[in-house]
Amino acid sequence: MTREILKDIFRNMSFRSSSRDIAVVAAGRAVSLVGDEVALVALLLWASDQGHGAGVVAALVVAAALPQLLVAPVAGLAADRLPLRRLVAATAVAQSLLCLLVAAVLPSASVAAVIALVAVRAAGQTFLSPAWQAWVPALVPSERLSAALSTVQTATAGAALVGPALGGILVGAAGVQWALVVDAVSFLGIAAAALLISRQPERTAVSAGGAKEKGQLTAGLRIVAADPVLRGFLVVIATMVVALGALNVAEVFLITDVLGAGPAAYGAVASLFALGLMGGAAFGRRNRTDSRLARLLVASTVLMSASAVVLGLAASIAVAAAASFCVGLGNGLLNVLGQTLTVRRTPRDRLGRVFAVVQAVAGAGALVATAVGGLLLALLEVRTVVVLCGAVTVVAVLAVGRSLVRAADRPRVVAPEPERAASAA
Repeated sequence: MTREILKDIFRNMSFRSSSRDIAVVAAGRAVSLVGDEVALVALLLWASDQGHGAGVVAALVVAAALPQLLVAPVAGLAADRLPLRRLVAATAVAQSLLCLLVAAVLPSASVAAVIALVAVRAAGQTFLSPAWQAWVPALVPSERLSAALSTVQTATAGAALVGPALGGILVGAAGVQWALVVDAVSFLGIAAAALLISRQPERTAVSAGGAKEKGQLTAGLRIVAADPVLRGFLVVIATMVVALGALNVAEVFLITDVLGAGPAAYGAVASLFALGLMGGAAFGRRNRTDSRLARLLVASTVLMSASAVVLGLAASIAVAAAASFCVGLGNGLLNVLGQTLTVRRTPRDRLGRVFAVVQAVAGAGALVATAVGGLLLALLEVRTVVVLCGAVTVVAVLAVGRSLVRAADRPRVVAPEPERAASAA
């Protein structure tokens, strides 16, 4: 009897510890995203206030996205090889100092210098995402993975709702430089979160020869290419990022010009998308089989696509707002389901590199979407662009959905999971 009581005590202690760690990760990711949004809004408003044209704005957007593609392989390898607490904390502190540097030089620096600093900042930021994503599976047992990822995604979706508004308020009240200072402080919060997490994955010692083994940087890409579930998910992600990016470019014209609504209505529609994102992430909490996850992933993508088509055809702002909410709902659910499948089908010692591949695809998709959205609006009517974005995503998910679901139905070989370490690094 005493033994059973002790087991229950230790089990409850472990549950409370892992729940606390997940809450810290969720808070760290949310703070990170709020800081990113504040900095991006501040720099875009700076470019506008200085009288720079659309070319400078586009260059800032590209500088913030391109490093995700270029630096992702190295960032993924770092997440798999280095102690995550040290990696996240050191990167966050360096990012904080860089933000302060940008704030200090902004009044006198050239546009080229600011764009270069933004690119360096984005390169550093690229190291944080795969590190956080590789950390979460080490904090919870497998049956609680979906719930943990849902918690983190819900927090980041809430940050996406708050960040742009906070950025605009800070710039209006205190100026661009103070908004960047707030971003610098947010990175210190991320460093503190990393130090507060009680557990981290064990790292296998790598010999000098092993560290130079060929293919280390491309291991994540090979894993994705060999697994039809991960391969299908990557196709869905790539299409979704491009389609939603182009849709975001067109949506403002649809709401304000076609439907005749004002800025407040446009802000409300954008907020409903973020609320849908949070709702979809929360709905993904349940523990499901791979087969069920794959089917629900396909269904959530179809929901997003169909909702985008409805948005393009909307005759009123109310219909457009409801459609935007549903697009966010499908997007939030897709994020949790896709991350859960990725963790389950990836050896833990390569998880950072696989997540880095997903991040690189998202970065490349954002760049393509910026160009495609502007080009389509120059050639086609706004409603046609929005409907086309939804239709393209439907075609993509129908192309890979069947093979993705069939592959998820088959038994998979999973690499042995390392024991979770409770010791600090």
